[in-house]
Amino acid sequence: MTPAESSRAHLLALMSLPRMGPKRLADLLERTTPSEAWSALVGGRALPPGVASADVVRDWRRAARTLDVDDRWQASRSLGIAVLEPATDEYPSRLAADSEPPALLFRMGRPLSDGPTVAVVGTRQCTAYGRRAAFELGAALAGAGVTVVSGLALGIDAAGHHGALSADSARPVGVVGSGLDVVYPHANRDLWHRVAATGTLLSETPPGVGPARWRFPARNRIIAALADAVVVVESHARGGSLSTVDEAQSRDVPVGAVPGPITSPASVGTNTLIADGAVPVLGLDDVLLMIGHVAPTASRTAPAGHGATDLLDHIGHEPVLLEQLCLRTARPAAEVATEVERLVADGRCARTGPWIERLA
Repeated sequence: MTPAESSRAHLLALMSLPRMGPKRLADLLERTTPSEAWSALVGGRALPPGVASADVVRDWRRAARTLDVDDRWQASRSLGIAVLEPATDEYPSRLAADSEPPALLFRMGRPLSDGPTVAVVGTRQCTAYGRRAAFELGAALAGAGVTVVSGLALGIDAAGHHGALSADSARPVGVVGSGLDVVYPHANRDLWHRVAATGTLLSETPPGVGPARWRFPARNRIIAALADAVVVVESHARGGSLSTVDEAQSRDVPVGAVPGPITSPASVGTNTLIADGAVPVLGLDDVLLMIGHVAPTASRTAPAGHGATDLLDHIGHEPVLLEQLCLRTARPAAEVATEVERLVADGRCARTGPWIERLA
């Protein structure tokens, strides 16, 4: 093992310890090296003062005495997981320039490209409307050459990535809160492997380490740092995706939100974001404007012959909202609204409050 590999191996071991979050690790590494810190833990010597409470240090010592640094390093390498430091070429430049870069980043799949990226996030407990909106937005973004980033959670995150994967050119990025060999949640196992096969999986959690509640807010800062914009599709009033919004706003990353029915608890958070100044996202064009990206003509132009019949097909046979139609057609809200009014005047559609219903 080279000196550089030894340093990374000790750093990996430190990051594997219970409750070793990014802040505690950064505080520790400001005052000592990874190998010195590990030696102190195993040998029972004092760590720099103020890094962690006595009970946390006690847990670290107990775990360190059962963990072999070389074995953990070799096990990680045998899994085909790339271990990246900020100084290495394949470490994402967006994270290297961030105020809180992961000390080590673990990657499966492709290196990240330098193209435009948008995070599509939201509640795990989403509605059918939110799931459809996230899917269609993910598909439209990927089709426009935009990398879709999410946390691979249940609900909105998964729907956005399923949508992105439906585009031929998709290179989605999943940022997860467990080791890359520990699939979580289990229900997303197939999606996890599809993202790894076509795009990129990233984590600052070492291989072999399972999820913990505190890892997900820490994960959200990475999602925000990687994104040119964050779009929240659905969120309850205190939804976890709002922590991604906080991380984005602290980095001056623009935030958009998909409006939803005022009667839906799953849209309270997103509607409040819009009221507080987030960009209302009614379709692809709104997001492209947020990030200043001009999509290929083929991606932005509706199919030849689109019109009233095409819009009726998108409406389907259940009432829909204007926002849903904008996402389904990837067309500007003003254009869709004008066409809806024409259909209403022709007796082919009806409006009931915010809902649009097909009559013919």
